[in-house]
Amino acid sequence: MKRAILISILLVLFAQPALAQDIDATFHRATITNAVEDSTDTELITIQAELADEKRGIELTIPRPALTSEDVAELQPGKQIIVIRSGLDGVERFTLHDIYRLDAIFWLFIGFVIITITIIGRQGIFSLVGLGITLIILVGLVAPLILKGYNPLLVSFLGALVIAGISILVAHGIKKRTLLALLSTVLTLGVSLILALGAVSFANLLGLGSEEAAFLKIQINPLIDVRGILLGAIIIGALGVLDDVTTAQTATVEEIHKANTKLGFHSLISRGMSVGREHIISLVNTLVLAYVGAAFPIFLLLTTASPEPLWVTLNAEFVSEELVRMLVGSLSLVLAVPISTIIAAWQYTK
Repeated sequence: MKRAILISILLVLFAQPALAQDIDATFHRATITNAVEDSTDTELITIQAELADEKRGIELTIPRPALTSEDVAELQPGKQIIVIRSGLDGVERFTLHDIYRLDAIFWLFIGFVIITITIIGRQGIFSLVGLGITLIILVGLVAPLILKGYNPLLVSFLGALVIAGISILVAHGIKKRTLLALLSTVLTLGVSLILALGAVSFANLLGLGSEEAAFLKIQINPLIDVRGILLGAIIIGALGVLDDVTTAQTATVEEIHKANTKLGFHSLISRGMSVGREHIISLVNTLVLAYVGAAFPIFLLLTTASPEPLWVTLNAEFVSEELVRMLVGSLSLVLAVPISTIIAAWQYTK
């Protein structure tokens, strides 16, 4: 959907620590203690700050060309930042790395948890537990295995199966409806795997359509199969929408069956698909908007005047990857409805 969640986690958890080791540097949180004057007379901007872990003042010097006027406006007293401490010839040096944002993200997450539990109730807790398990599997299992050189597609597919099994059962409970939805999800994931393999091969995609993929191959592990990472990202992205479709469609068929137990196999499929079509219409639109939002810079690039013809821009790998990702995900979503409907109708009428 967006740049693959897996790639982001890899860069954050593995790439930066490796970088820190290479340059013998450490990362620290600090708070700016003085205002930054936006003077154009100097080539350097000096910032005074206090380290959070050592409670002592430090001084940062930033080249002016590295900052815009908006950046300077952000660097005001009280603003928390991340600095890199490095040493050269016994001289300690601090450089600005980024603005510290984790506190804001933490409170946004707390708000998300409170609202989710308030609206959904106890089931919301199980849903959040399933989310936590998903992240643990991605960070603790999928990412390390890929970094060690294992086949990214195989690892991602097996990881998706594990995530589907655990998260669906935890979030929705162990019952007949959930097991049928899980079976539908697994079957649709298999179809998604075939679609992804065919689409990537047919479109001649190499997996190097993003800077992150190139960074992983060049800086992290030259043996990493970036094409396999692209395929794995498509599978994991497809799983994100399949859970919703298969559980909702299975529940729909079950409720129709409860309302009229005399309905036969074909009648259940017909009525279930009637609801499923409406579900597809809304979700396909939602999925496309999600892809556009995640790759919004690419979308803006397509709408700007360029010396290249539009067809040349669309042909570029970084654009083609997003289009294939969107089409395979949408097609998997559409196929999940009849698959889950047929399985549920067969089980409730056999």
